[in-house]
Amino acid sequence: MNQAFWKYYLDLTKFNVAISLLLAFVIGPTSGIFSFLSTGMVLSLIAYSLFHGNEYYLYYNLGLTRVRLVLTSYLVNSCIAILAGAFFAI
Repeated sequence: MNQAFWKYYLDLTKFNVAISLLLAFVIGPTSGIFSFLSTGMVLSLIAYSLFHGNEYYLYYNLGLTRVRLVLTSYLVNSCIAILAGAFFAI
């Protein structure tokens, strides 16, 4: 993975963490972890498209398609969620 992906991932994760933390405080930590993978991810993709939609052209010119960016971000989020789930299970 290159620097362009990590910039995309950090920009996307800012939205995702904000949404997931809000749900974690309202509903509970377990639902916050699940929303990090589901609801938070979908809403952060929508927010990113609204606020940074033109940047997808930059990533495409660097050889990163939108599908590859989203799937790789979901894979990284899945690893983080597994670690967070193990942490809260202890």
